[in-house]
Amino acid sequence: MATGTLKINGQEVEVEKGSTILQAAEKAGIYVPVLCYHPLLPLEEACRICVVEDVRGDWSTLVAACVYPVRNGMVIQTDSPMVIEARKTIMELLLSDHPNDCMTCYATGSCELQDLAHIYQVKSTKYEGARHKYTVDSDPSPYLFIDMNKCILCRRCIRACHEIQGADIWTKVGRGFDQRISTAFGLPLAEAGCEDCGHCADFCPVDAIGYRVGRGEVRSWQLKGTATICLHCPSGCRAQYDTLKDKVVRVVGNAESPSNRGALCKAGRFNFNFINSPDRLRTAAMQNAQRELVPCSTDEALDAAAAALQKVRDSHGVNSIAVLCGSMLTNEEYYLAQKLARCALFTNHVDNASGAWQQAIHEAMSASLGFGAMPGSLQDIERAGAVLVMGSNTIEKHAMAAIRARKAARGGAPLIVVHPSPVPMTKTANMHLAIKAGSESALLQGLIKVILTEELYDKAFVEKCTQDFAKLERSVQKINLGDVAEKTGLSEEQIRDAGRLYASRRPACLVHGAEPLDNTANESFYRNCVNLQLLLGSVGVPGGTPCLMGFGGNGQGAGDFGALPKYLPGYRPVTSSPARKTAAKVWGVSPPDKPGMHCSKVFEAIERGEIKGLYLIGLNPLELVPNKKRLESALARLDVLVVQDCLSSELCEAAQVVLPAVTFVEKRGTATNCERRIQRLQPVLALQGDVRSDFDLINGLLGRLDGELQADSLESAFAEAGQLISDLNGLSHETIAPEGVQWPVGDGPAGAERIALPEGEKSKFKFAAVK
Repeated sequence: MATGTLKINGQEVEVEKGSTILQAAEKAGIYVPVLCYHPLLPLEEACRICVVEDVRGDWSTLVAACVYPVRNGMVIQTDSPMVIEARKTIMELLLSDHPNDCMTCYATGSCELQDLAHIYQVKSTKYEGARHKYTVDSDPSPYLFIDMNKCILCRRCIRACHEIQGADIWTKVGRGFDQRISTAFGLPLAEAGCEDCGHCADFCPVDAIGYRVGRGEVRSWQLKGTATICLHCPSGCRAQYDTLKDKVVRVVGNAESPSNRGALCKAGRFNFNFINSPDRLRTAAMQNAQRELVPCSTDEALDAAAAALQKVRDSHGVNSIAVLCGSMLTNEEYYLAQKLARCALFTNHVDNASGAWQQAIHEAMSASLGFGAMPGSLQDIERAGAVLVMGSNTIEKHAMAAIRARKAARGGAPLIVVHPSPVPMTKTANMHLAIKAGSESALLQGLIKVILTEELYDKAFVEKCTQDFAKLERSVQKINLGDVAEKTGLSEEQIRDAGRLYASRRPACLVHGAEPLDNTANESFYRNCVNLQLLLGSVGVPGGTPCLMGFGGNGQGAGDFGALPKYLPGYRPVTSSPARKTAAKVWGVSPPDKPGMHCSKVFEAIERGEIKGLYLIGLNPLELVPNKKRLESALARLDVLVVQDCLSSELCEAAQVVLPAVTFVEKRGTATNCERRIQRLQPVLALQGDVRSDFDLINGLLGRLDGELQADSLESAFAEAGQLISDLNGLSHETIAPEGVQWPVGDGPAGAERIALPEGEKSKFKFAAVK
């Protein structure tokens, strides 16, 4: 590695070749002020507040430290009289066209311009002249507050919108004094295509673009910031939740997190009203003799729930009860939920909201790759040579995958977006395939057909790393592109063009995000996804992976820790005698051997009168079905409905017992994102009322049904699960690094970013016949 040496304020510093003076100063612990610079954004050199003196013998010059490269032997002064005078002049120029309202400005205490004025004691400006007068609060955005009178033209907002979100909403217009930051043609944000990600507000140093929520109600120094994991989607973004007393006021991304690197989606940044909602459940309730729901203590409600579920089990049999979980529970909560179902209620009818999809992904991956989860990481998307995006409206539902796909496209990777209608991602796509809804599987078959028949596949990879290629070839012979075109609504030429484009640059990355009501929850669909990737040699290599995601926040953790009707923790089949014996050694109780039902099948069984008792944990099933009235009628037939949730809903009115739980920002525990990254959650708010975490509620119920099964703590539950999940390799709460650990866990503990390529005939990846 080539290096260079320079002196900064007399201190010798060695840095890598190509480093800037600012990077060298940071390495030496020497302060250099910045405004336009941000470590997550491309360099701009817009403000020049970072100027330093480059001493060259008997003369010197001022250079911008943020962009000026280090040369070997250079001598730098960061606080000489020349430098200080220049910085003060720059500050005065900036303040000459800046509002003098610091005493009442919302950004006071968090304004970077104000901080620098204090450091350099710039109290006034000698520069007089015209000032800009822009309309304050000029945009009707429900999330952003715009006051361009404060803008210092650092262009961070432009770079954040382009580099992080890839939306390119902000731009600079005009010249000289008339230069300003605006949307294209001055359109309102919504009309300009703003995706409400909030990155522009996050990066603005002076609150010219700021958050609307909380404005005028709180000052920055009153806020307490706590980092935890967002569970709105499978990405598992790390975020800081700024709170005041018992309310969340603001959410900002964590730049150190490999999952999101400072980015957040609209839901992650702004959808926290449910946390502050007046409809939060604060008190337990249960039905009295007149079948009226009346308030009670949480302990009384747990007693009633245990007695009611036990009565149904004893009266109607062990398969008359189901335990269904939402998507925002922790790993430890999923583990206890499945343990309660299997060891206390003796049923495998336990599932989570995205269980059918998670199970299908696991089974497809296991059969094809011998590894039952995403074989790479989210970062592979931006490293890809070509990207195919399918399934959800990814910018809304799987945003961290979407913005990485856009980044790959900016780097020259062909981007193909498959969606029935135009979505934000189609604006930057090289090709938009507007298929008929539900025809994704047919399209995959067509793409595989094109790549095989035109011999566009990676022959060397197929020969070296795969088996059963002949099986795939035989099945593809039966596929007719005309039939595929009819099913998808595309032309044959569109399908051929898409196959050729996707195969043109390798490695390729396929991104698919599931949604609650789509039809992709089957193994054959996901095996076709893997087939396509194997053909292109795009598994187990940087930039090449099938990035297959369920929905909801912790679907991966739910599957890993056993909240599936077919699998024990660690994906041990319930039908396997050795698996049940291993579980029995850990639990002291042997789990049942008959696979249970997924959520949709449970709802059908309720309608048929086969399920008499239902325990819902953080799940509103009315959100998972197309016909809500039909399910409402079915739920009314239950003997027992126990609802455990953080919000009041129509389900509570129908329940025999209501248990008040908390949101994910009030919990401790762990969660696993779609790339197998296990991360720790920390509570950002104190509990209010007689509420408890889902872990404590499930554990309390477990203790009432069988005291021997109760967990001593979160940590002990995680450790117990680790006895059944070999991929954790002894991982504990204490050994999980702040950035998380991707399983399978090695020694150290170190995570695995991607699976290794196969060595030997038996470990080769397997093609499947196209179905």
